[in-house]
Amino acid sequence: MKTLIIRTDRLGDFYQTIPYINCLARIYGKTNVDIVVKKHIYPHIKKKKYLYNKLYSFEESGIFNKVLLIVKLRKNNYKQIIIFDGKDRSIILSKFLNVDKIFHTYPRKKINLLTKISFSKKYTTILDNQTMPLKHLYKNILDKIDVRIIKKDYKILLHQNIKKINIFKNENIKNKKYILIHLDEKWFSDFYIKKYTDISLKKKDFFLFIKKIVKRCRKNLIITTGTIDLPFITEISNEYFNINKKGYCYLKIGKYKIILLKKISIENLEIITMNANSVITCHGPLSLISGSFNINLIDIIEKNQEKWYERHTSHIMKYNKLYRIKFSKLAKKIILKLK
Repeated sequence: MKTLIIRTDRLGDFYQTIPYINCLARIYGKTNVDIVVKKHIYPHIKKKKYLYNKLYSFEESGIFNKVLLIVKLRKNNYKQIIIFDGKDRSIILSKFLNVDKIFHTYPRKKINLLTKISFSKKYTTILDNQTMPLKHLYKNILDKIDVRIIKKDYKILLHQNIKKINIFKNENIKNKKYILIHLDEKWFSDFYIKKYTDISLKKKDFFLFIKKIVKRCRKNLIITTGTIDLPFITEISNEYFNINKKGYCYLKIGKYKIILLKKISIENLEIITMNANSVITCHGPLSLISGSFNINLIDIIEKNQEKWYERHTSHIMKYNKLYRIKFSKLAKKIILKLK
């Protein structure tokens, strides 16, 4: 059945639905599944060709871009639309596409007479109480279209990456013999959500922390960064790391190595994560990628948002949560969680 999937939110949210999209591609055939994603994640999703036939970019601003997208989509004669994000913008887009069956989630608290009227008979609404684990919410959508997800769908990221090489082979770093720290803007309140607890990460404290991890766990350490240029990253790489012939920032601690990789692709980040022994990150897309690979995950979250995080992580088997606190205390808790 020719199907359009709409998911116009963040990268981490898309990763949450990859198993369900793969399920649809498996049953209907990849050639019958197209996807609309938000413009800023389009380059990342474009490379996941195993999930879709055509991929379209949704731009929030500009009427012309929206009209152009609608014209393109209407040519494809979809039999059904599935909206995973429950966003008003996604539902409005679907209204212009002349499709008879539209399945979507929608926040229960936003349902009123106006919204009920706007959802015509074409719409099947799966109400979202905003506390239900997302794995149940998305399964409810598949139930409505009589599609059953299987274990193989949940392992699609693993299956797609399993044949890819160990990118550290020439560095003599073996798979499962290193720990991964993802050091992005979420560690720094000034670059993230300012009302969240400030971790107060200092250069010297972080340097002592990574040395302690290597010595205690007797494993190599890989540090990856996000896409935002952070002064902290520049300063520690200049102050504590050397640069090898391949351009890696590295540091030797006895027979072990610490490697700092800046702004790597999401594809390489998947491979590095899949082969790690443990992952340390502030909650984000990497948390969900780690869950897909069943990696020991230490996920740093904001305490007063705990229920929201539980909703997104209830499916992750090897999950360890730590609250955002001052780094002097957080570092000790992280080390205790490492295996």
